[in-house]
Amino acid sequence: MPSRILVIFEKPIYLSFEPVDPHLFATALGVADTPVGITVLLKDSAVTYAVAAQEVSARILGQEIVEKDTSPARLVSFMLSHGAEVRAVGEDLAARGIEASDLVPGVQVVPLSDTVSAIMENDGVIVW
Repeated sequence: MPSRILVIFEKPIYLSFEPVDPHLFATALGVADTPVGITVLLKDSAVTYAVAAQEVSARILGQEIVEKDTSPARLVSFMLSHGAEVRAVGEDLAARGIEASDLVPGVQVVPLSDTVSAIMENDGVIVW
């Protein structure tokens, strides 16, 4: 059984009726329910998941369908509070005008060049 897993998010889910990326949600639940060390790497447009000031709302035919706050920022906070390490690629943040101060506290800003070392220091990799 692997002792460390790297989960890489590159692009958010688009054109979905889900109010949150189901892969991010599943990863958050997995972090809380495993003895395996989890590192999450947010790159490309998925760095937006780490922005603290987010609000998720969804309506279908005028009906609110979000009962709980499942914003990406809340899920990132949940992962951090359950022992995951969350990193965001600095170059991808800069390309979107996102400052480190905009992020959920505890998210580490890393250079893109750290991606290879992150892969090498883990026993397995999942890419979404």
